[in-house]
Amino acid sequence: MSQMPPELWLRVFDLATDVHDLLRCDAQVSSDLPRALVKQHEQQLLKHSLHTKRSIVLVCRTWSELAAEFLYQSVLVTRVHDLASLHESLQRHASLPSGRVRLGWWTRRLDVLIEDDHCQASDYALLAKIVRHFSNLVVVTLSMPMLPFNDCWLRQLPTSVVTSLAETCGMSLQLFDCSESILRPCRQVWLLCFLVLELMMIHLREDLMMLLEASRNLRVLRCPICSPTPGDRSARYRQDIPIMSKLESITLTSIFLRDYLPRNKDANHLPALRQLTYDCIPPPFFDHVWKNFVKLTCVNVTTVTLDFCLLGESLQNELDLLAECCVALDKLIIYLRSWLEMKPHLVLPPVSFLGLHSKFVKAPVFHQQALVSALMTLTGSKLKSIRLLHVSASEELRESVPFLPADDLACLISSNIALEDHEGRLLPETFHRVG
Repeated sequence: MSQMPPELWLRVFDLATDVHDLLRCDAQVSSDLPRALVKQHEQQLLKHSLHTKRSIVLVCRTWSELAAEFLYQSVLVTRVHDLASLHESLQRHASLPSGRVRLGWWTRRLDVLIEDDHCQASDYALLAKIVRHFSNLVVVTLSMPMLPFNDCWLRQLPTSVVTSLAETCGMSLQLFDCSESILRPCRQVWLLCFLVLELMMIHLREDLMMLLEASRNLRVLRCPICSPTPGDRSARYRQDIPIMSKLESITLTSIFLRDYLPRNKDANHLPALRQLTYDCIPPPFFDHVWKNFVKLTCVNVTTVTLDFCLLGESLQNELDLLAECCVALDKLIIYLRSWLEMKPHLVLPPVSFLGLHSKFVKAPVFHQQALVSALMTLTGSKLKSIRLLHVSASEELRESVPFLPADDLACLISSNIALEDHEGRLLPETFHRVG
């Protein structure tokens, strides 16, 4: 160890524990797959990196001191009892003589991915204290069971956690993912359960708005079931979100979409927006709000992801709106409940790339027939490639080739539009081998 300079060891540790694009926050590096699938993959990478880091620091005391910054560069919490041990380590190191860099100073990424339904209020309070140690967080992903547990619609991320983020690392935060947690800051919450509205009472909270105001360097926001404004206020008295001059990517849902629209109908508070993911939850309660949002904020958007859960007949309306308002749009991703929602004779906006994903796994042959029929009648003036985003979709289509009409396959193969599998390889070349 003494024969090698510390700088070289640091470089070795960096290469050994690096996770590709771990701290990349720009929209260009995000996967086209649904976020739930991407999170699973990221968690595997983080776990593998963490295992390597722990092995390094256990080699000897010198390595432990040198590699501490890499051990704490990204923090992954997957079990409730991890919170107590993490907090103890941070507290113990914080009590050391001044002049030494605190462990939390090195942390750039925090992933709290807990599936245990037995989290208590004290666990969330402990998480809020832990966040106070991380003053330089860049990426935060929170996915854990919310309180209370008796009603999925009322599961809330405690205010203390979001407040700690805003007050401790607001200036450094670039990506905030709370896509599986409800942040509905209202005194009176109207919960949508099918078509029945049930009035529920909870405390007024404005912590998400506080986080947005504190995080002026935020580039990616994934909070589709969260609202930044108190829902018990009329539009006239509702506070506008701040102008997010660096926000490039946002994930929204139809329920809370109106809360992101400013009162001034001509003001665009998301001028840097380039990537939009929109969850269409049936029924489409706020169609007019969606149209207003697209017209106002999406003029420079280059990528749109539609998580489409409505009937396939209404998909063309969405495509027409994008064609009208998103003049810079070049990439379109659509998640469907099944290939049956992909109707024939669809007309796309002028995009060069179309990504498709079906949530129906192991679909029967007639689903594949519906997909082929839709693709062979698809119109796209600038379309160059269509990609089936998940490996299972490519495999199922290949397996169905012997049972699909030969004329339809021939038409698809002869098209000037490239049909690709999940890795970007041409699918028609494999059709010949399968047939």
